[in-house]
Amino acid sequence: MRHLWTTAPQLLDELYEQTTTQGQWPQFLSRLAGVFGSETATLRLTDLHDPLVYQSHTTGFHQATNQYYENQAVDRDPFRDALASADLGKVLTSDQIISDQHFSASHHYQFVFRPNGNFYAMGTQFDRHDGQGLHIGIHRPHRKGPYSAAEAALLEQFSPHFRRVARLSRLFGDLNQALEQSRAAMDHLAFGAWYMDAKLNIQWMNKTAEEVFASRSFRLELRGNHLTVNAPQSAQAIRKLAKSLVERKASSETVRLGATGASLLMTLATPAPSSHYHATRSNGTGILCFLLDPNQPNPVNQRHLKTLYLLTPAELRLVSLLVQGLDVGESSAALEISPHTARTQLKSIMQKTGVNSQANLQRKLLICSHLLRTTHD
Repeated sequence: MRHLWTTAPQLLDELYEQTTTQGQWPQFLSRLAGVFGSETATLRLTDLHDPLVYQSHTTGFHQATNQYYENQAVDRDPFRDALASADLGKVLTSDQIISDQHFSASHHYQFVFRPNGNFYAMGTQFDRHDGQGLHIGIHRPHRKGPYSAAEAALLEQFSPHFRRVARLSRLFGDLNQALEQSRAAMDHLAFGAWYMDAKLNIQWMNKTAEEVFASRSFRLELRGNHLTVNAPQSAQAIRKLAKSLVERKASSETVRLGATGASLLMTLATPAPSSHYHATRSNGTGILCFLLDPNQPNPVNQRHLKTLYLLTPAELRLVSLLVQGLDVGESSAALEISPHTARTQLKSIMQKTGVNSQANLQRKLLICSHLLRTTHD
């Protein structure tokens, strides 16, 4: 057994890598087993009460033997109950649980340990959560003798780190699930939406935006992950307004995309100030973009709008056009009202919704569009 302080730093680095790297457990288990002169090790997620294995990673184990254990022999494992009832993180050796004589005659030895050339083991259950337990086990042949108290103490040094990695993995899992749910929700939007930095590098986009860039609609396309506009006037306007946003000269800006009738609404998306430290990919300043195309209407639920903001029928009609990207002049023409009347209605709408510009009004309606979209029962 090599000394802990010569092996622990690199092993701990590899252990914490498991929180963000999928499929690396066998390599870590192999290195950990090697510290103890062993060739096989397992990491299993099991039920605390029933003989069930939910997930397992192994190194050095014959695949057929491992499958037999998981499917048929868990309930005959003499170590399972002892690990589940021990103090969390406490390392037990196999000779503490069962005598060599009794283990030699056991089903577990004959059909699980013996095919892999093992006899002695040590392990610990280091995490328990929602009726499930995570435990790690290391095994070696009879000729190498039982694991010593010093070896058990060495493995026990890793228990708090195993536990933290398990908790971090759950947090990352919850975060990834939330991101996937958010992505799925964005994919249901009828309009393109994406998030980019001040240099127009896109970090994520919804499915509609992907289709727009793939077809180069509105002369928008991606080069790498960089937004490119093949219309000099529009490209210059987007860069100028993006600069205005990140310099906080405005919170929302709208730019027309040539003569297509479509427009791009860009809004500053910066996390609220916090006293806590956050590790991020950038300085946190980003731009949330919505592509509005009058030819692909995005109807809003007027009943919800009326309930939320007490808008009049005339104001509701105007809002329905504004949220499609039309400006006041185009909306007034479509509604066959004067521009003055449309501007008066817009002023009233902004007062009721608590915004100070048409761009901010569009931003507010689009961000909560999952509440405002018309539903079809």
